[in-house]
Amino acid sequence: MEDVTLSRGDLRMVLRPEWGGRVRELSRAGRDILHPLQGADETFDPTIWPKGGAYPLFPFHNRISQGRFKWDGREVQLPLHPHEAATVHGHGHKLPWQVVEQGPDMVELRLSDQGDGVWPFPFTAVQRFQLTQGGLELVLSIRNDGDATMPAGLGWHPYFTKCRTVRSDAAREWAMDEHFLPDGNWGSVTESEATTRYLSDWSRVDMELSDGRRLTLLAEEPLSHLVLHDPAGAYTCVEPVSHLANALNLQPERAADCMVGLAPAETLRAGVMLDC
Repeated sequence: MEDVTLSRGDLRMVLRPEWGGRVRELSRAGRDILHPLQGADETFDPTIWPKGGAYPLFPFHNRISQGRFKWDGREVQLPLHPHEAATVHGHGHKLPWQVVEQGPDMVELRLSDQGDGVWPFPFTAVQRFQLTQGGLELVLSIRNDGDATMPAGLGWHPYFTKCRTVRSDAAREWAMDEHFLPDGNWGSVTESEATTRYLSDWSRVDMELSDGRRLTLLAEEPLSHLVLHDPAGAYTCVEPVSHLANALNLQPERAADCMVGLAPAETLRAGVMLDC
């Protein structure tokens, strides 16, 4: 396993492509921005992934209830996550990625899935990381490599070092059931101490880390949804994503809440900017 190290000024990033295209470390002037990936020199278990760094969400994010959905008249059954009644976070972060381009402050990773395993639709996913003077620019994309339309989504799952505050301009908050699945109802965003929250209609998140440093996360369409996960402990997850969790079964009315029907050879692309 070979890590990829990028740097620009006092900003440093370390990635491990073989471990699901993961970021192991992001730091400035030796101070962690992402909670470091623990156990990074041990065997990687793709179903019990380490809680740190950041990983990609392809070809969907969060949960699909019972791992089951219908698409164009086809019944699809995905493997369930251990001890859960759902399939979780796609499988792109469980497979080795390939480095296709690299420079001192940038790298492009690629994953090609033939659709003959966990997910029955072939696709190619790309992560392109670029360090800038102000922080990080990330472009995510997924291309349908099959001969039929496929459902597609994408997102990014960073574990920031513990945040003191997290504030967004999101306009909607989605209610969820006891299985952490949205129930289709939403309301205005209010102050909340809930560990996990589903938000949408956002463009900006401002974070203050526990040591007082400030970060800003921006995203482009179609990353219209946001998952916040802030358990007691060492990290806070702020996840820009392209659709509502379990959208394939909820079938929301708005296109912005749904997974995209990606035609053959079509690509879904989105950008994330982190000012740090």
